[in-house]
Amino acid sequence: MRQTVYLIVWRAIQWDADWKEIYARLVAHKCRVDERTRRLIGREKVIGRLAGQMTSVIYVLLKKDQELLAHLAPGARPPEPQLYDSNLHRKHRTGYYQSFRPGEKSSGEIQLPTN
Repeated sequence: MRQTVYLIVWRAIQWDADWKEIYARLVAHKCRVDERTRRLIGREKVIGRLAGQMTSVIYVLLKKDQELLAHLAPGARPPEPQLYDSNLHRKHRTGYYQSFRPGEKSSGEIQLPTN
């Protein structure tokens, strides 16, 4: 199971520029270089962190579909499921939060506390 998750994250890093950017930023921040072998130490932690983030995204999308189907009238045709959108993910990371809970409105921006 662990190897499967590792391969999924690795493929996402290769195919999607956003995940690749997050991976590069985390590797630069969290990994250290072994002077003897000149290899990065700690890449597994970064892969685990990305696997957790991807799992959260999948969970949110599935939960949203489940809640939508629960409130659907009997016999009504369900809408197409929402797929992962890298543009929405990028906006979310830059501070434009969009709540996935039905009926919850967001202001569009997150105000950080001032010290």
